[in-house]
Amino acid sequence: MSVPEDWAWLEEMPEGWPTPAEIIGPTVVPATNLVLLMLSSEMLGNDLVELVGEFIAEDARFNSWIGAEGKHELSMRQVAECSALLRECTKSIYEAWHDFSLVYERAQRAAGSALPERRALFVNLKSASEKLRNARMK
Repeated sequence: MSVPEDWAWLEEMPEGWPTPAEIIGPTVVPATNLVLLMLSSEMLGNDLVELVGEFIAEDARFNSWIGAEGKHELSMRQVAECSALLRECTKSIYEAWHDFSLVYERAQRAAGSALPERRALFVNLKSASEKLRNARMK
């Protein structure tokens, strides 16, 4: 599809991510639903619960910033890029969570099981929070 020249950046935007059914509700915000899913699972240790809390706090700060300062200071392209960043962060955490929960459940929640997947979830949570914080601080 052809777009006007000043809108050509739309064609450069990453493709949308189809939100998995398990994080479509209970709210309209997939990141919030993902956090609720993870916290209600009883599979997370305190270190991961802390990182989940940091992620949802950064998500809230990021959305508040976009709604207040960002929408006045950023171009439409930059706002779209911020939206894509939030989707990317949610997707990376979801995929790491999904991998961890599958392996952990297959191992019948045995102590010490799914350690690489747990570590990946840890890294993805930390990275997502940092990306949102850094985008807001630019």
